[in-house]
Amino acid sequence: MLEELLAGPGARTLVHWLALPETRLAVVAPGLLSLAILGFYVRAGRVSHRLQLLWVLALPISYYCAHWQDSGGTERLYIYSAFSVVCALLVFMRIYLPPALAFALTFLSLWWVDVTHALCRALECGVPLDQFYLGVGGGGARDALVLVPVMTAAMVAYATRRIRSRGEALVEL
Repeated sequence: MLEELLAGPGARTLVHWLALPETRLAVVAPGLLSLAILGFYVRAGRVSHRLQLLWVLALPISYYCAHWQDSGGTERLYIYSAFSVVCALLVFMRIYLPPALAFALTFLSLWWVDVTHALCRALECGVPLDQFYLGVGGGGARDALVLVPVMTAAMVAYATRRIRSRGEALVEL
């Protein structure tokens, strides 16, 4: 059974997709990095229940604000990153959030929205389910799946540095 599944066209498509440079750059590398960062902070006990709740509440907002746009035969998914806004609000309220954790949680939220929208789109349009993920991270280094988490982490790091340089304290969440 497992051998048939791995030898099927769906497994070959997945392996080919994972081997593409843009997929490795936009999905695999930041995904593994995000899981490692999240695992480190969870193990250290630095991911509070309030932060988890904020992340979970931001997911449906991002999901329902995302929309598809068809421009000349090319379909693109535009995603609103609600967790990036949460990160900005936390820093504005003088609550410390490590930039690496902001990157990891932003990437994972955007990845979740991207994959679920791709799956829903495949179900609506009749695309074979063993190929629904082919557009996820297709922009490579220019994909929002990479750029938005990097910009969110940079914003958190910059704002934290500016707040601390003025002698203000940040509290842990």
